[in-house]
Amino acid sequence: MASTTATSSSSSTAASTTATSSTSKFKPVSNGTSDVKGKAAAVTAAGEEQRELYDDSDIDRILAQEATGVQRDEECERVLKAFKLNPYDVLGVEPTVTDDEIHKTYRKKSLMIHPDRYHAPRGPEAFDLLKKAQTDLLNAEKRKLIDKTLADARMLILRSLNLPPETPDTHDKVRFLLPPMRERVKQKAKEILIDDELRRRRTNKMQMIAEGAEAQRVETAQAERKRKAEEKAQWEESREARVTDWRSFQKGTSKKKRPKVLG
Repeated sequence: MASTTATSSSSSTAASTTATSSTSKFKPVSNGTSDVKGKAAAVTAAGEEQRELYDDSDIDRILAQEATGVQRDEECERVLKAFKLNPYDVLGVEPTVTDDEIHKTYRKKSLMIHPDRYHAPRGPEAFDLLKKAQTDLLNAEKRKLIDKTLADARMLILRSLNLPPETPDTHDKVRFLLPPMRERVKQKAKEILIDDELRRRRTNKMQMIAEGAEAQRVETAQAERKRKAEEKAQWEESREARVTDWRSFQKGTSKKKRPKVLG
């Protein structure tokens, strides 16, 4: 009885082994789809695990920081590309802006690129330009000069269109201009400001040359006066020695015997 049971068990084990071997031997070849699905599932699981490390507030904060970083870079680049002689362009405001709006705009934009918060290589340069633009626009005299330049630019453009200076922006010839009147005024003002700056630099250079020549003339005159004063002082210092020498010379002459006269 025991022998029969053992034989049966042995037969079952052999059959099972044979079936397993047969199954392994004839396992179907994968077509790649199941592998892709498996990898996708693994990536999804990894993403789920990563998201579990942050809650919603952390994700919002990280995204906000990234967005702020991009905005800082954009603002820095905008300031550096702006026309530096036009403070309206540097600050990014219209000529109709009020002093209060200038303060608010400067505060908002300066906080974005302040050297304590923004550490780009040219960040300090952009911040200084922004500060100078605000200072110039809050200076009544400087802003008046800029506004006059813009008005002159507009007048020149209207003149080129055979329109009187008082022509409003709503006029058909102005309203449908391409490029728009605003852009034309901006470009013309840029040309005027560049010409004024070059003229100012030339004037300063000529003034420096003139001042240098005058300074050299004064310096030469001072050196000449100093030389004469030193010569006079040396002459006075040697007076006693000259007198002593002369006296000695006179004594020596008186002691010489007069020659005898023959005859």
